[in-house]
Amino acid sequence: MLKRLVNLTGSIILRIADGVHESFCRFFGRPLPRQCVVLAYHSVPAKQRDLFVQQMEMLQRQAKIVHADIDTLPEQSGHYVAITFDDGYDDIVENALPELRERNMPSTVFIITELLGCKRNWEHRGGEDTSDVSLMSTEQLRQLPSDLVRIGSHTMNHAFLPKLELGKLQEELAGSRAKLENLLNCDIKTFALPYGAYNDTVLRICRDAGYERVFTGLPVFAFSEPKEFLTGRAVVGLTDWPIEFRLKAAGAYRWLPWAYSLKRHIISAVRGRRSQTAPAYN
Repeated sequence: MLKRLVNLTGSIILRIADGVHESFCRFFGRPLPRQCVVLAYHSVPAKQRDLFVQQMEMLQRQAKIVHADIDTLPEQSGHYVAITFDDGYDDIVENALPELRERNMPSTVFIITELLGCKRNWEHRGGEDTSDVSLMSTEQLRQLPSDLVRIGSHTMNHAFLPKLELGKLQEELAGSRAKLENLLNCDIKTFALPYGAYNDTVLRICRDAGYERVFTGLPVFAFSEPKEFLTGRAVVGLTDWPIEFRLKAAGAYRWLPWAYSLKRHIISAVRGRRSQTAPAYN
């Protein structure tokens, strides 16, 4: 709870600063910046469908919704949001996609190809436990409306990619893309990193596998460059407080990657200092 409140407080401060900047632009007749945030969802259970609806209605008031595979943002200034779902749970077919279709809001679903129709079997590393939720079946995947729902890859088995040997890494990345393209008869351009984890080798193999955009779990502004390859996302939960969700969708949590990096540098420096001052024993 304390960490959640600290993150919220920092984001409120950043959002206030953003508001001052926007007011400055309006006062001096300058165009507002074009900004986009990609939101990452997972499961949408029936008991939380109303919470999902509330978040979507908030988004409609706050932003313009775009597909996650666009090359660049529209020329018009303003705030944009892309909606994504990781893992491909069948409850998003039942509870999320109908609400999005009713509002004509596009989304992207990232699929784990070898677990279609199965329950989650990968390691749980935080967030809500979805071990009892099944992933959508192959038939459900094929029936998704292509005009509003785009499909991306999420590996074959939800592996932790930085730990894989090269051959297995290539199989997880290229194999999942090939299987989806065969199933759906369409080009698969996007990929979401399991756990948001990557290193330089993972990104290189993603390029070699033919992906044009790779999504992380870092809540930074997206599509800041034409045909951006590595794109950040803000992970949201249906039980987020309304102010949390509003701030995440506004991009106000984008200070967190900088804070995490600073924390790592401080810890590394402290450990290094301790090792230098530690007594030596024969």
